Amino acid sequence: MAHGLHLPVPGPVLGLLLLVAWFAWRGGPDKTMGTTADVILSNLSLLFVPAAVGIVQHGQRFMTQGPSIVAALFGSSALTIAVTAYAFLWADRRFGGKAASPANEADGHDPFDTDTDIDTDSGRAS
Repeated sequence: MAHGLHLPVPGPVLGLLLLVAWFAWRGGPDKTMGTTADVILSNLSLLFVPAAVGIVQHGQRFMTQGPSIVAALFGSSALTIAVTAYAFLWADRRFGGKAASPANEADGHDPFDTDTDIDTDSGRAS
């Protein structure tokens, strides 16, 4: 669909947007969707077979370029986690959330601790 309509969006992204729109229109996934998702998740390990076959098939390339590939994977993962964390904190502060502030950090308040109840009058954990 993305290719046929010459959209500047990758097919998987367009599919995800269509799925979200479908869920919004239908009021969320139904029981059948949950059952289907459970079956797919129970067989998720099968999706790693092509990657393992690729490593075996290109073993010599992996031996020579493996350290660079591993460094790129770990570096990009760390960068993605850092950017996601900073984007979350920015959005949380920008849109009025209760992200970590120097005052909260100084008194030991953990903004990501969801197990404590906050007293709305004092703002302190009980």
